[in-house]
Amino acid sequence: MEFRSRAILSLVELHERELRSFLETWKRFVDSGLPMPEAHGDESYESRERLAGHVLMAARGYLTRIGEWVGRPLTDVDGSQDPHEIMTRSAAFADNVLAAYRRHLTEVTNEEMEKQVHKTRWGDLMSVEMLLEHAVVHPMRHRIQLERMLAGSRTARA
Repeated sequence: MEFRSRAILSLVELHERELRSFLETWKRFVDSGLPMPEAHGDESYESRERLAGHVLMAARGYLTRIGEWVGRPLTDVDGSQDPHEIMTRSAAFADNVLAAYRRHLTEVTNEEMEKQVHKTRWGDLMSVEMLLEHAVVHPMRHRIQLERMLAGSRTARA
């Protein structure tokens, strides 16, 4: 599978590593029996399953948004909205989403990637490249938070 943009290929590869690394860390966190991080009003911290489901659904959401932005909407990714159900099959869900990144982003050009004219659901203007970078960092931040908790750090906050 040949990518038209090496930058997108690199970001897709980084995202794959970070999402899988988050899931490995999340499993260690679940096995540890440690309490959930402080929620600070964030419903994603209601349970372990909800946190991991949030990360997985966000990965799908970033890809879906990029498909919309480049005029090639996705119709072949798992649309489940139930984080508890998703976590019963987290590896398969992650595999499906990550494979979709490779299927759908191969044709995105550098020109499509660089235009900073797209509005995120939280209101910021971004380019495809910026949203892909956000997709890489999102599971990374949650992984680091859980790693700090596993290491006994008090700096792990939502």
